[in-house]
Amino acid sequence: MSRPGPTDPKGPHLIRRRTLLTTALAATAAIGLAACTDDASEGSGASDAGGASDGGGGDPLAGVTVSEDLGAEPTVEFTAPLEVSAAAAEIVVPGDGETIAEGDTIIWRDLYVDASTGKTLQSWWQGAPAGGVQVTAEGIGQAAFDVFTTMAVGSRFVMAGWQQSADGQAYSLLQVADVDRIVSPLRAEGEPAEPSGALPSVTLADDGAPALDAPPEGEAPTSTEREDLIVGTGDTTRAGDYLTMHYTGWKWSDGSQFDSSWERGAPFSFVQGEGRVIQGWDENLLDLPVGSQVMLVIPAAEAYGEDPDAHELGGETLVFVIDVLDAAHTEA
Repeated sequence: MSRPGPTDPKGPHLIRRRTLLTTALAATAAIGLAACTDDASEGSGASDAGGASDGGGGDPLAGVTVSEDLGAEPTVEFTAPLEVSAAAAEIVVPGDGETIAEGDTIIWRDLYVDASTGKTLQSWWQGAPAGGVQVTAEGIGQAAFDVFTTMAVGSRFVMAGWQQSADGQAYSLLQVADVDRIVSPLRAEGEPAEPSGALPSVTLADDGAPALDAPPEGEAPTSTEREDLIVGTGDTTRAGDYLTMHYTGWKWSDGSQFDSSWERGAPFSFVQGEGRVIQGWDENLLDLPVGSQVMLVIPAAEAYGEDPDAHELGGETLVFVIDVLDAAHTEA
């Protein structure tokens, strides 16, 4: 889901710019979703995705057919241009995994099709990043929430809605996605690492949320330093991953906290290596086993620059403690 940019003091302080096409249509305020039905067809053929809409304008999915072979890239057939005058959704293949619950963060493999032309704009099966969303009514809307909390892992669904690209162009879209998993656990788990003693020490709350034991001391590093706090046992992060994590950030100058996904109750996700977050994050979260916890100390040059007038964190060296919760790889 797109988040506020770094100039918005109410939003996370990591995002450099908005990049919306790679995110879930379910996260748009306009989306309205169909109720899931028990009689959704199963098998290796194709089914008509005839989902209900949120009222007004008819059902844009009535003439859309989506393939059901979960072992292959979905095919989406319809007569273009397809008018999307109301948001809608339908489960194409019901999953047989765990049922999604309120607050779950789910990971999916998806593709986007331009409803006006029938052209595939991006696809995980063709090398685009994976995606996902946290399932809360506030974050995705009540209609979307009502559907996702009856959907199971392993489902394939199709949605019709609207989205805006990074260059501001608006699209009417179809999104087809296969729900791969629920992110769990929501904290680092692994072997404690031996701290160097050169960087601030950390205490963890019962839920895993970190706190600095004391404000940082001494001269701040002049280049980003990474220290392992917990070494996980999961798959290793790599370039192009859709990463999901919890984090808290503090200023080196006084130890004051300026941001925390723990306090929002929502893990943070982004595609690694595409310039969507500050440089210190983009370049220093590779080759980490999922389940790890690391500290990053990032100088201003690799965060928000040296000018405090250009950004509220300009000129500040930043300290982050990051729990790597999930790393969804590209098809490549």
